[in-house]
Amino acid sequence: MKNKSYLLNLVAVLSLTFANLGAEVACWGLFYQPEMPKRLRK
Repeated sequence: MKNKSYLLNLVAVLSLTFANLGAEVACWGLFYQPEMPKRLRK
């Protein structure tokens, strides 16, 4: 039973790590600012 909880914990940590890496690559941290379309600038 101890091995099962260790394995589940490992899977959770790895999935959170990959999710955070994906979010960082997509937004480049706090510096990413998408350009606003000209129609919405009014």
